[in-house]
Amino acid sequence: MALVSNYRTMQEIVYDTIKERVLQGKYSSGVRLVAKDLADEFGVSRMPVREALQRLEAATGLITLIPHRGAVVNSRSEEDIIEVFHMRAVLEGLAARLACPNMSSGQVEKLARINAKFQEHGQEISGEKFQELNRDFHGGIWAATHAPRLVATLKLLYDASSGYRYISINIPGRFKEVVREHRSIVAALRKRDAGEAERMVNEHYRKTLDWLMRSRGKAIAEIPVGDRNKRRATESRGG
Repeated sequence: MALVSNYRTMQEIVYDTIKERVLQGKYSSGVRLVAKDLADEFGVSRMPVREALQRLEAATGLITLIPHRGAVVNSRSEEDIIEVFHMRAVLEGLAARLACPNMSSGQVEKLARINAKFQEHGQEISGEKFQELNRDFHGGIWAATHAPRLVATLKLLYDASSGYRYISINIPGRFKEVVREHRSIVAALRKRDAGEAERMVNEHYRKTLDWLMRSRGKAIAEIPVGDRNKRRATESRGG
């Protein structure tokens, strides 16, 4: 039994380490991740490495497993950014609506305390600490939805957008905006206004997308994915 526990712990260590390296850009787009090389580096057998890579592909979409070649780090296109954040805006907003009537005053105030910790760290907050506090903040809302399928989907999208959080908090001015947006979400939950909570959370993700796009010199954040696809189809027909 102890062997199983140790093995699972090592698999978690390998998974978390590879994921962080991808998110922080230490493994750039297109880089091959070879199980044998990683196993040698970590001093483990190939099995926990292979399982960690399989989990990374299924849970985060950060890598793609290619038969007989190993894993390849995926590129993060503008289309991917837009799709992920449009989905998060809608589904995280739904989560806030569902959670609002279920959250106790103590749970809401816990979110306020988490947001206060953001302010304590300030703009110099590390990427890792930001990820931890951000997950605690939004996870507090997820937990109150009582909707396990929705939460499972949100967790997948959260991991899929993790790399963008490293980028977004380093955009000048964005960190303070995040704190303000979180404060608005807490205020809506305090008032037990489910509609406003949904709007505030939806707006939070749309603004994140807008900041990310502007940081790339783009201005397409407000174009819904479906409308963009229709426009392209029209353009391809010469319309």
